[in-house]
Amino acid sequence: MLNKIWQFLKRLIQRLLGTTPPPAPPPTPGPTLTDAEYESKFMEILEGVNAGWSRGDVAGFLIAKRLKDGELVAWLRRFGNQLLEGENRQGGHGGTAPTDAVASLQELGRRLGLLGRFGSGELSQVAGDIGREILTRFPLPVVEDDGGYGRVIEAVFVGDGLGGSGDENRSGGEDENEPLKTRSLSSD
Repeated sequence: MLNKIWQFLKRLIQRLLGTTPPPAPPPTPGPTLTDAEYESKFMEILEGVNAGWSRGDVAGFLIAKRLKDGELVAWLRRFGNQLLEGENRQGGHGGTAPTDAVASLQELGRRLGLLGRFGSGELSQVAGDIGREILTRFPLPVVEDDGGYGRVIEAVFVGDGLGGSGDENRSGGEDENEPLKTRSLSSD
């Protein structure tokens, strides 16, 4: 209480004498983040969006992490350009890249698209643009139709399939004298 009274009297005297205190120095901007830090924070946003975050959740995350929308957008543009240009310099993924690399890019593009669907602000717009570009430039390889059976695993079983190979696995379970090819699979 005394401190408030003292500050009031001090300001009153300064006004009467015509002297004003020197202006407070402008607040120093917080340290800018490195590209790796921006990437880490942005991947957290994409993970959250994939888990069902709303527009408010993303805004709350940006506020909690003290991320400025403009700085994050500028980084995202650089990141997107590096990603797309880097892939083109390396020969692109047009059939030469492993399927898992293209699948990773497709997943990144899908998550960027989810963020883009929020339709709020420049961050959503830039993310959506980059996501669509990834999805069109790097399509997943076409898989032949398997008739709806899924992947088929071909395997060769030796003996009863329970252990090593050879006749030692066949003993006791079947008529050892009857050739394997002539046995019937139906029960009589």
